[in-house]
Amino acid sequence: MDALTISPFVLLLIAVLGLWVHRAVWVVALIAAVALGIYTGALGDLAGAWIAICALLAWGYAQARARATTHAGRVLQLVAGVAFFGYTLVMALPLLPGFHRVELVPAQVLSEGAVPYALAVGFPKVVAGILILGLINPVLVSPFGLARVAMNALPVFLVTTALVIVCALALGYTRFGAHWHELFIPWAVVNLFSTCLGEEAFFRGFVQRELGTAGPNRALWGGLALVVGAVLFGLVHYPGGVSYVIAGVIAGLGYGLAFLRTQRIEAAMLVHFGVNAVHFLLFVYPRPA
Repeated sequence: MDALTISPFVLLLIAVLGLWVHRAVWVVALIAAVALGIYTGALGDLAGAWIAICALLAWGYAQARARATTHAGRVLQLVAGVAFFGYTLVMALPLLPGFHRVELVPAQVLSEGAVPYALAVGFPKVVAGILILGLINPVLVSPFGLARVAMNALPVFLVTTALVIVCALALGYTRFGAHWHELFIPWAVVNLFSTCLGEEAFFRGFVQRELGTAGPNRALWGGLALVVGAVLFGLVHYPGGVSYVIAGVIAGLGYGLAFLRTQRIEAAMLVHFGVNAVHFLLFVYPRPA
């Protein structure tokens, strides 16, 4: 993998980290990443337009929410929210032309008896996460507060991991197979700042947070939002099979609980990454052949 090919994703990583620094950092890095992605072929010609539309919808929802003080304003917020939700889901799956998966490491067997796994990255999911955390809900903990967030999320991580493991083993989705592979370090970077950030920003930072504050009874709506976010999270894993959907719903409940407990997206990201890391290191990954 040459430096030019990987450079758009380095800039994308800088944009992600810029969310915890300053708006100017992530905005400039994201624009540069998209431009370089089109230049190198990591993105198709239409991808820039799709991302611009997503950014406009995110900004429009934030503006509508800020003005939702009347019945008409709340209706506008609902319409803007549904539009952003639908469009972002279509873009992140991805179903729009111009988005490609760039293979960083070719497919290889990581543990005995596993199907081959290739480390690949793409733009849509990460871009959606950046826009949600940058424009809609830009409330992120300072780097110095991450340790406290991690400690608060630790009990949720332990319970969630145990439940997901029991479920995955019972359904035959995986089996024990502790191993170390040199791919773990690059995998960890991609998983935390691409998969975990993108999915948690969308399902917890947008779906759960916005639905949880939609009604007057915060406890009732918070519980409803937790379940809805987890079910949607499980359903998008349907290509992996029914067992993957069930495990995804259980995991989503844990990630949502971490967010509900701390009101920090970082907590959900850390629990999500922790579960994935346990899967990578202690079980057949990604699944038995």
